[in-house]
Amino acid sequence: MSTNRCTVTVDDGVAHLRLTRPDARNAIDLAMVEALAEAAETIASHDKARSLLISGEGPAFCVGGDLKYFTEHLDTLTDEFRTMVTLWHRTLPLLDELPFPVVTAVHGGTAGGGLGLVWCADHVVAAESTKIATGFAEIGLSGDGGSSWHLPRLVGMRRAKEMILENRALDANTALEWGLVNRVVPNDKLLNTALEQARRFANGSITATRQMKRLLAATMSSTHREQLTAELEAMLVCGAAHDSRVGIRSFVDRTRATFTDR
Repeated sequence: MSTNRCTVTVDDGVAHLRLTRPDARNAIDLAMVEALAEAAETIASHDKARSLLISGEGPAFCVGGDLKYFTEHLDTLTDEFRTMVTLWHRTLPLLDELPFPVVTAVHGGTAGGGLGLVWCADHVVAAESTKIATGFAEIGLSGDGGSSWHLPRLVGMRRAKEMILENRALDANTALEWGLVNRVVPNDKLLNTALEQARRFANGSITATRQMKRLLAATMSSTHREQLTAELEAMLVCGAAHDSRVGIRSFVDRTRATFTDR
């Protein structure tokens, strides 16, 4: 992957995906999409990863599409969108469907298609400097990255329309109030707080987490009876796994469980 766009490291079970284009506020051009696609494949196939932390270097997490790049390709904009958005929309579900938890740490400008890296997270930590906006209405675009799917589910249709049609920008505390982030912390505490959360997740059972995430992903389109059936099936999968035996014994013995399932 392009090291001037992103890097991936894995340490003690925590994979860390860093956006490393600080001079452009981690704006997304074709090279960034290609690098993130490669990074997602690496993380999904890594046999030591048990949680993922996504963060951005520089003054902003990710301001969305690189408008300077698009300005240089105005004559072929449709082709650029077809190439970039197609690859981006293959990459985001791969991150969303990881069998372990994803933590995203956001700060500064967090906007546009870059919000896809927020929507795919299971836990979001925001610095006090965070400003979240879809941004598409101001530049005559309809939007990508999954905002039209995630926002109505996260904040309701009225607020989703406010963010998308009116391009309302949310500060960190409003994003917390609306349910877009889990925590707000001082800027200098962001990375450590998010890393601590990712480490806690890495100690969990991947078998259980995989089933939990599948159940939660299905709940908006399932009936009550369908969801109960799915819960039974998931419990049977967990019950057949080594981790459940370790977890139950450790709870009874009041010792810390060491989960090893993949």
